[in-house]
Amino acid sequence: MKGFLFNSLLVVIGSVLGLLLGKKIHDDVKEKVFIVLGLVTAFVGIKMSLQGKDIIPIVFALVLGTFAGSIMKLEDRLHGNLNRMNDSYLSGKYDIEGFLVASTLFCVGSMTIIGSLKDGLYNDGMLIKTKSVMDGFASFILASRYGPSVALSAITVLVVQGTLTIFSGALTFLATERIMNNIDGVGGIIVLAIGFNLLKIKTIKTIDMLPGLVLIILHGLLVG
Repeated sequence: MKGFLFNSLLVVIGSVLGLLLGKKIHDDVKEKVFIVLGLVTAFVGIKMSLQGKDIIPIVFALVLGTFAGSIMKLEDRLHGNLNRMNDSYLSGKYDIEGFLVASTLFCVGSMTIIGSLKDGLYNDGMLIKTKSVMDGFASFILASRYGPSVALSAITVLVVQGTLTIFSGALTFLATERIMNNIDGVGGIIVLAIGFNLLKIKTIKTIDMLPGLVLIILHGLLVG
């Protein structure tokens, strides 16, 4: 089974188990476990961000990317569209926040990119399947808090990682060490922001920060 299919499957399984077993776990215990997830997410974000070597381009990419995302109101528009779909087709019974948090968490970072490229180019799915197990555990915890919408993030994983895998032959430029390190630099800050959100330290619109990833990739292509 290809890595992106395996990853999507584990996100669904983890979410379903989180929904079924989460009801049997005391709220106080779930809260403590959720805090641990927030701490681990923040730690992963810090570790990723430290991989970034070109500090100035990373800062510019994050600042300009967040500025652009805020001007376009990416997160507000996405929230609005998802809420309208939720109200129109799902009777408004799902918390779309879980979908957004899980989708961003599962698809930002070098493990997603490198893992998918290796799976597509060399049929080596070890890295992406390792990530899949981590995502499965995270989806279990997230689903126990946010509900069924976390399972829908499997669609995001399927589309993003599937695209990277299928078109891996044309995307090998992403695998250069410098570009990957800088993607981790930007992506790590976004993941750290997700950790802050999970810990309720500060509410940060992480979707508005995503254009920074595009900018840092463009920088890598232009500078080399």
